[in-house]
Amino acid sequence: MKHLIIKVSLISLIITLLLNSCGFESEDKEKKEKAREVAAKEKVGLMPGELMLTKKQFNVMKIELGSVVDKNLTNIVKANGFITSPPQNKATVSPVMGGVVKSITVIPGSYVKKGQVLAYLEHPDYIQLQEDYLKAKSSLVFFEQENDRQKNMLSDSATSKKLMQQTLSNYNITKATLLSLKNKLQLLGISINSVDNGNILSAVPLVSPINGYVQKVNTNVGKFADPTQILFEIYDNSLLFIDLQVYQQDLDKVRIGQKLYFSTSSSSNANSMATVYAIDRAFDNTNKSIIVHARVNRNVRKDLLPGTYVNAFIETGTENVTALPDEAIFKTGETENIFILSRTHIEKQDTSYIFSVKEIKTGISEAGYTQVSFLENMPSVVKIVTKETYFLVSEKNKSQSGELD
Repeated sequence: MKHLIIKVSLISLIITLLLNSCGFESEDKEKKEKAREVAAKEKVGLMPGELMLTKKQFNVMKIELGSVVDKNLTNIVKANGFITSPPQNKATVSPVMGGVVKSITVIPGSYVKKGQVLAYLEHPDYIQLQEDYLKAKSSLVFFEQENDRQKNMLSDSATSKKLMQQTLSNYNITKATLLSLKNKLQLLGISINSVDNGNILSAVPLVSPINGYVQKVNTNVGKFADPTQILFEIYDNSLLFIDLQVYQQDLDKVRIGQKLYFSTSSSSNANSMATVYAIDRAFDNTNKSIIVHARVNRNVRKDLLPGTYVNAFIETGTENVTALPDEAIFKTGETENIFILSRTHIEKQDTSYIFSVKEIKTGISEAGYTQVSFLENMPSVVKIVTKETYFLVSEKNKSQSGELD
């Protein structure tokens, strides 16, 4: 047993020594590699702000070099605004005559068709109105017959002209009263044929005037509703518009008929399209802008609702510009930059690549390319990093971090 313990202890000691030896070798290898890189940089003579990569690093990172290219890019005017609905596509529903809500057949979010019942109201005045209509109808029959009788009697000199005129007046008054009552019943949504057949309704329907979605229900069962109260709000989102705020410097670029793409907070992809159909003629001096109106070409999205905030990109035409792939450009704070190949250094068949950062100004972007202009004169044959730029950005940050340390 004692011999076994000694053997285990020896094996453990050997393993520990081997592991430490491997660790030391690894650390030593890293130190040597770092020392070689430092020595190489000193030989090359890096200037402040320059970055060096060995040929091995260059190949491993799969960095690609290229030049600026001429591209036909679409000019864009950026604007923001809100989705709106035309007046004829929204409706507020109130009762024609006051009444007590007997029942409600919809809830917020319900889709309704024009003429669909939203609620039923009841009130004694509804019953009285139907009763008055039937009385007036019956009286009209009587006065019509009486008028015909008086005409015949007047021709036989069996009645006075004054009595004939009185009968005719009663007939005309009753006829006008009947027409007025008929129109009131129709406004209430009561079927005239049903009343003519003797069916008097105690509750009248309140119907939707348009197709659309119920946005608000401002009442409940048992509550009295008067004509000044809005009970339901309905919106038809099949036709939508956008009111965009365009600033003074872009006003001369925007025209009626131009296409635009827009996005919302719920969908950052600007894949919904609209067309400019009108431009306001009143200038807002407060924020130096004007309102541009656009019609959404086809609303197939459920999240496009009146009041939704949008970011829009108005296409104002194409332009031939100097451009680079989007991947070539990176930001440092508020500035936009690129990496250029400053020079190469060759020693003993080993090539080193030296890069420097150049600030640029960007313009319009489309299909993976962005318009660029240099802030200083650049050779026409300058080589620019066009792919895997983020590796160089990472190396640059590490280099700056090392200098701070």
